[in-house]
Amino acid sequence: MIATLRSESRLDEVTARPAQARAVVALARVEGRRLTRHPAVIVIVALAIAQTAPYLLAGDATGESTVGWLMQVSALLISFGALLGANLQASKSRRDGSEELFRSAPLSPGSRTVALALAAVWPMAVLALLLLAGDVAIRAAGKVAASDSGRSLFPLFDLVQGPLMAGLFALIGIALARWFPRALTGPVAVVGLFVLANVIGNAVNDVSWFRLTPFDPTFLDDGGALEALHVVYLAGLGAIVLGAALVPQGWSRGVRACLAGGLAIAAISGVFQLAS
Repeated sequence: MIATLRSESRLDEVTARPAQARAVVALARVEGRRLTRHPAVIVIVALAIAQTAPYLLAGDATGESTVGWLMQVSALLISFGALLGANLQASKSRRDGSEELFRSAPLSPGSRTVALALAAVWPMAVLALLLLAGDVAIRAAGKVAASDSGRSLFPLFDLVQGPLMAGLFALIGIALARWFPRALTGPVAVVGLFVLANVIGNAVNDVSWFRLTPFDPTFLDDGGALEALHVVYLAGLGAIVLGAALVPQGWSRGVRACLAGGLAIAAISGVFQLAS
């Protein structure tokens, strides 16, 4: 009898997992649409487009420094919008006192956090499309502009790094909301990261440890190996931040694996970047 009850309990648990996964994906789609329509994201996307459009009509629109500045700064600004929007969206239930209602829902707080993390794919996709459109517009304005070495002025690697940075910043916003559910947490984080980005961007000399920041300047002389390492490094950072966001919901085996895996990936790829 006991064995039968145990087998039925395990069967219920196994059959519940796909249903919960479908619920997480469904919630992620809803939260993703909400995030892309969040005022913090929409306003900053509009500002990024507004600051880019005049340069496409200027005579120096195809200058190497101008092209890099246009795309990378736009990606950074939209990433800040993703951080702020994700933070406000993730902390809304605690700020308006509806957290108890969510706790009575079928999805656990940890599952809701995972759904919010998956929702970051939406602003990543939007940013990738915007960067691609900007790249095409710059090439059209500059008649397929290229540098003296014959390479395209806008590194295609930025089409990967930009969306990854937006996803990482959205995860940072979610993690901060889980640890510090206050309305000012997101804006303070944006200001701090903005100051750090300015310090690195305005540095006189390029330093190797800059590669260990989310907003690596992407030096034009970098080879494919370093660029790939930086992509892996950003993925490792994302796993660390996601694990940190899940810690308040419990120190489970999955959380430990997420943190340990992210730390290992970030450490190994970071060391190789510094050694290159």
